[in-house]
Amino acid sequence: MTWGAFLLTFLWVFLPEDIQGPSVVWPSLVAVFLAFATRDIYVSLFTAAFAGSILLNDGNVFKGFIDLFATHLVPVLSDPWKVSVILFSFMMGGFVELLNRNGSMLSLARYFLGQGNSRRRAGLGVFGMGWLVFFDGLANCMLVGKTMRAVTDRAGISREKLAFVVDSTSSPIASFALVSTWIATEMGLILAGFQNAGVANVGPEISPFKLLIESLPFRFYNYFCLAIVFLTIWLGREYGPMLQFERQKRSSRPLPRPDVTGPDVKVMLVGLLPLLTLILGVFGGLYIEGGGLEEPWSLEGTIQVFGQARADIVFICATAFASIISLILTCFFLPESTKESPIQIYFEGMRHMFMPMMILVFAFMLSHVIQDLGTANWLVGFLGPWLPAALLPFLVFLLAAFMSFSTGTSWGTMGMLMPLAIPVAVSLTGWEQGESLSVVVIATIGSVLAGSVFGDHCSPISDTTIVSAFSSGCDPMNHVRSQMPYALFAGGLAAVLGYLPAGFGVPVWFLLPMGLIICWIWIRFKGSLVTRND
Repeated sequence: MTWGAFLLTFLWVFLPEDIQGPSVVWPSLVAVFLAFATRDIYVSLFTAAFAGSILLNDGNVFKGFIDLFATHLVPVLSDPWKVSVILFSFMMGGFVELLNRNGSMLSLARYFLGQGNSRRRAGLGVFGMGWLVFFDGLANCMLVGKTMRAVTDRAGISREKLAFVVDSTSSPIASFALVSTWIATEMGLILAGFQNAGVANVGPEISPFKLLIESLPFRFYNYFCLAIVFLTIWLGREYGPMLQFERQKRSSRPLPRPDVTGPDVKVMLVGLLPLLTLILGVFGGLYIEGGGLEEPWSLEGTIQVFGQARADIVFICATAFASIISLILTCFFLPESTKESPIQIYFEGMRHMFMPMMILVFAFMLSHVIQDLGTANWLVGFLGPWLPAALLPFLVFLLAAFMSFSTGTSWGTMGMLMPLAIPVAVSLTGWEQGESLSVVVIATIGSVLAGSVFGDHCSPISDTTIVSAFSSGCDPMNHVRSQMPYALFAGGLAAVLGYLPAGFGVPVWFLLPMGLIICWIWIRFKGSLVTRND
């Protein structure tokens, strides 16, 4: 199948020149088709980039192969911003691994959980831990599921419910956290999108970090999904397969009370101090480096200052400093917590980031290829006459959701869509450098990021879906079946009440509260009490 899609590339070379125009879209179509068909995002992205390089070299395979690396890989990876993105992600991988292995995150979990048997308290404990482990989605799944299982068993919460809460507070939180393994990738892809739109010099009005902040209100799916999780716990109501799993758990004989020890304050501080250092270092560094000390403080001014800062350098320095503190504290205060040396653990965490970073590298390479092909310009010319700009956030959200559901990867979906969606949004809205960006452009960025999370959240082949199920001790397909009705409702609400009206200019401050109210009404009246005395 991969070879077939690759060989079809040569048909475009032999077509008459006057009908070769759509060939510029071929690499993107190859990436999407192969991602669906093979479920291998690495092969899909690389093959698509290679196909585009062949088109750029008029069908010369040898020259296209050389050009793929000499023109579209090495120069791209010499970009200081992209190198910073990759370096930061590797360092965050080591930092997260060290916190997991030295037991500090487990101790923090026990502190927040307490020793009670209340279903609501246990559920809110899991929900709160999901917010605490905000810096990486997969680490969240592994840590929170294993940590909370004994407590939720004691409280009479089903393993399927635990997996739902764990999965729903992993990627949805890590994707919009301003300090996480996601943020550098998101900023890098946003930058690639504007470069594809022909923006040579990135000014303050399109700073990637500033745009991430501005896109936060437009992550409708994330907010609605988290609201539904909280409401099901607080109201004690469920529906669909989850209701059956919860009732079976409550009617079964209670499990023996597990021996759950309390938190160790020393161990907890070993994790808390580096986390605080990282958070304060990032925000303090952005504020100082962006010139905040020279300006009077205001919320709008602070966002502007953050946008002017060298976010890539700040993130690297803050992560490096927090990593050093974590290594020192682990060596001197918890030497017995790990069988390996802390340095070895840190490098092992960096190694775990290698494959996710390959997705990013191949996405950068494909983005550079389609930039040279002029794919974005052709799409704008093709879609412009009939596609209203207001519909773009809605359509992009649906496309991102479908792609990430079919491929099981949110990062791969972002890597394929963001470099194309931004140029189309920029052109359809008539933006010119120096002007403020249209709400449609910001909403489109948010729709790519949220749609990628939505599809990945529902997909049975997603790594976070599988890890959430296994770490919680439930069957993966039971997890998918019980979670799907909630995710589909949140996704449908985000599309219809979020991105569709937002594209037509309805204020986000109106849409978000309305959506949250509808979430409450849905759970309150659609859901049923698990037990009458809950």
